[in-house]
Amino acid sequence: MHQLTIDRLGPVQHCELAVRQYTVLTGFQAAGKSTVAKVIYFFRTMKDDIFQLIQQQEYSKRIYGSKYASSLEDAKQRTLCGDFESLVRSKFLSTFGSSYSMDKRMRLCYRYHDDVKITISLTESRNSLTPNFIWVEYSPQIRSFLSRSWTAKDPGALRRELNELFDDPYETVYIPAGRSVLTILGSQFNYFYSTMDDAQKRLLDACTRDYLERVMRLRPQFANGLEGLGEGMLILKTKKDLYEEALTLVAQILKGKYTFADGEERIWVDKDRYVKINFVSSGQQETVWILNLLVYYLVAEQPVFFIMEEPESNLFPESQKLIIELISLVVGAGNAVLLTTHSPYVLGTVNNLLYADTVGKRALQKTAQIISRCKWIESASCAALFIENGHAEDCMDPELMQIDNSLLDQISHGINKEYDALFAIEQQAEEGS
Repeated sequence: MHQLTIDRLGPVQHCELAVRQYTVLTGFQAAGKSTVAKVIYFFRTMKDDIFQLIQQQEYSKRIYGSKYASSLEDAKQRTLCGDFESLVRSKFLSTFGSSYSMDKRMRLCYRYHDDVKITISLTESRNSLTPNFIWVEYSPQIRSFLSRSWTAKDPGALRRELNELFDDPYETVYIPAGRSVLTILGSQFNYFYSTMDDAQKRLLDACTRDYLERVMRLRPQFANGLEGLGEGMLILKTKKDLYEEALTLVAQILKGKYTFADGEERIWVDKDRYVKINFVSSGQQETVWILNLLVYYLVAEQPVFFIMEEPESNLFPESQKLIIELISLVVGAGNAVLLTTHSPYVLGTVNNLLYADTVGKRALQKTAQIISRCKWIESASCAALFIENGHAEDCMDPELMQIDNSLLDQISHGINKEYDALFAIEQQAEEGS
């Protein structure tokens, strides 16, 4: 199980978190939920960074030619660790912004398993323009891996070795808040993005850039919609029923069918009529690519760790319930998720799915008639934290093994208390008149 510790980064003063298969972060806005989510993205994609570095070095060796291979091999052993550290520093700045005004006691530590971890901290720099230097520490096992003599080999084998080193079989997929910006721009975004130089692209944080590039890369796969994935991708028998149930949930949430055709994104409201994506409702714009990515990776063979910000944005409560059911279905198929939310409807739905798993152990068939078995959440695989005042508090009830959503309901209590006070004033005024 991966373990994360954050000290003094942005709004987060201290946070310790065991990253489970189903992790929920809740709390007030600007409390630090997105910060925690980005830190997890930052560390979980380190193995991808190493993969790219090794591939780049192999490519360089081929370019230089075999007569330089020996010197390049020596250089590789000397510089791969240094290249990795430089890349981590650049990635930190791209993800979290300048270190100039950060607390000098900032420290991030991510433990992949007992013997493998990476720590990021700040030290004093001689450069007055950037007084906080980003210091990277990592376990001997990672250093040893980087120091090995790499030769051209099967990329799949390299991926497997990295997955084993970091105890992480998942591909990390980040889905940020504010997703409607991409869908509003529609096909124009490809043009805007292609005209940006590297410096301009770096103005986008690494998480958002990863999301945008992923969507642009995958859009052509949806020429025939989600239903077309069943034709273009080999779906295992064990996933066909899940795929069909996922399509049903998507239709209920989206109120239409998505396609990418003739260079534009469309939502078909019936078989003869469609609306361009930039003219559909805000709820459809916010959720369409959550739905697409969930179903795409459900049928793909590669397991995915989704980091998802506010999946309920701009959705009616019923649709909030349905999207959590879809997320839970995909997680139950061998994936994982960390999601942030402000919604009591989301927390209530997660609790129902946790409770279904508990009750289902005693009465499986009756429980499955109410909530499909594929949506249940095992309490042992779920963690929930409430982030407030710079700290993260475990908000799972240890006896019920459900989320204590009274932490959000206290706002409702405050609203009701105000109403009662106003009602009392009205009563007194009527009695006095």
